[in-house]
Amino acid sequence: MKTSKKLKKWYRDEQFVRYMHKRVNEEMRRAANQQLTAEYRVLDDGFDRDKRYIAPLTNYLTYRLQLARLQKKVRKRRRGIWWVFIRVIVLGIYTEHFPREFEKLRQDLLEDIMPMLHEEYLKWRNNQ
Repeated sequence: MKTSKKLKKWYRDEQFVRYMHKRVNEEMRRAANQQLTAEYRVLDDGFDRDKRYIAPLTNYLTYRLQLARLQKKVRKRRRGIWWVFIRVIVLGIYTEHFPREFEKLRQDLLEDIMPMLHEEYLKWRNNQ
């Protein structure tokens, strides 16, 4: 629960919120040029046609998040977390329509991405 208290405090900082939106937009632009894995493409295409693919899709994204967390190199770990985060954003409204399936993944992502963003923000602010 410490993370939720930190998040509430960070969200009150308007400059951090602006920085966060800027970084997410940068990552969205970068994701447009990224190659999707074959596994993800199959699951995503299947999910478009049949909602029974939701469990395998969320399991795959959770698996990718766990793989990213296990990376020893910070850069690879951050790239992996961003990859999953962007995929969840791209799925967008589906995460709202299937909250039970996506809730754990969304919470895990917030606990990973927000401290990363806040750390980047503090470095950016200190360099200004």
